[in-house]
Amino acid sequence: MIEVSRLAVESTGVGVVRSAGEYRLIATRGVDKGTHLFDIEGELADAPSRYTVQVGLGLHVDLPHRFGVEDVLDRFFWRFMNHSCEPSAVIRGRQVFALGPISPWQEITFHYNSTEYEMAEPFDCRCGSSRCAGQIRGFRFLDRSARERLRPWLADHLLSILDGKVSEPSARAVEPLCR
Repeated sequence: MIEVSRLAVESTGVGVVRSAGEYRLIATRGVDKGTHLFDIEGELADAPSRYTVQVGLGLHVDLPHRFGVEDVLDRFFWRFMNHSCEPSAVIRGRQVFALGPISPWQEITFHYNSTEYEMAEPFDCRCGSSRCAGQIRGFRFLDRSARERLRPWLADHLLSILDGKVSEPSARAVEPLCR
């Protein structure tokens, strides 16, 4: 069974689809390249989690904890934007824009390494692209050539690191997932 969130569809032209136990953010109508899709709303946090999006050095947008599932699907649908090594969208500040034309029912994705300095939970990518980056751990772990390939998609805070305007942050202490 496929379910689509309603409120997000009406206000933004995007919706969360749940199919086979997985969630995806999709366009519900066609959009042109460069179209502003939506803003990333939420509470600001200073540390990443599995569900945050990094919008500045040491600054992440997180889900407010006081909302239920329906609110998350309808108001904080950005949380369901999956990773792709060939993304359909780019994040600029807290705004999301189409990288190219997006067809109805096409998934809205972004390249996690283009916003995240260090992933809270690294993972092996399964996007299937010939340009697949393999393991997604964050910008910090990319070599210079991989960083340059992401340049057109990089968020300002990572672009300033790449261009040498800001020093690389010191590595954060990562708690082991298993003890």
